[in-house]
Amino acid sequence: MEDMTMKLSNFDLKSPVLALLMCLFASLAAFSADSAAVADKAAVNEAYEYRIERREKRWMRLMPNLYTLQFAGGIGMVSVGQGWDYGSSDQWETHLLLGYLPKRYGWHHYWTLTLKEIYVPWRFRLGGNWRVKPFFVSLSVNAILHGDFWVSEPDRYPNGYYGFSSKIRFHLGIGQRFSFYIPEHDRYLGRKLSVYYEISTCDLYVRQKVLSGSIPLRDIITLGVGIIYTI
Repeated sequence: MEDMTMKLSNFDLKSPVLALLMCLFASLAAFSADSAAVADKAAVNEAYEYRIERREKRWMRLMPNLYTLQFAGGIGMVSVGQGWDYGSSDQWETHLLLGYLPKRYGWHHYWTLTLKEIYVPWRFRLGGNWRVKPFFVSLSVNAILHGDFWVSEPDRYPNGYYGFSSKIRFHLGIGQRFSFYIPEHDRYLGRKLSVYYEISTCDLYVRQKVLSGSIPLRDIITLGVGIIYTI
C-alpha cells in the first residue's frame, strides 16, 4: 500500500511537468507555423514589390530626360523638343523636335516635325565639371506639316516629274557637344547643361549636287546650334 501511495504521489508531481512540456511543444508548433506563414507572406510581398519595381523602371525609361532648343540646322528657324538617352554609356539618343519657320523665310509660315537619332562614340573630361563629346553623328527624318508639300506627286504633275517627296527630308550630320555637369548640391531638376553645333545636309541637297557639280559645297551644308538640358 505504501508503494502504491508513493507511485501515485510521484505521478501527481510529474503531471504539472508533463502539462508544461505539452504546452511548450504546442507553443513551438504554433510558432513554427506562424514563422512559416510570415515567411510565405514575406516571399509573396517581395515578389510583388519586385514586379512593381520592374514596372516602374519600364515607365521611367519611357519618360524623356533630354530637352532641346535648336536654332537653324535645316529643320526650322527654331526647334524645341524632348528625347531619351540609352545604351551602356548613354551613347545613343533619340530626339523628337517641333520646328517653326516664320513667314518671312517663305511664302507661308511652316511647322516641321523631326525625328533624330544620335550616336556618340566618345566622351572626355575637360576638367572640373566640364565634359566634351568631340564627335557625334546624327540621322534625321524631317517632315513639313503643311498641305503645300506632298509625299507623292500630285496628279497635276506628269509621272516622275519631280522624282522625290517635297514633304519628307532625310538629314545626315556630324557635330560636337560640350557639357557642364551641375554640382549635386546645386541641382534643382537637371544634372547637366550642354551646348552643341551640328553640320548637316539632306538628300535633296546631295541630289542637286550630284546632278549639278557646279553647286558650291557650302550651298548644300547647313549649320545648327543648340542647347540640351538633361534631367
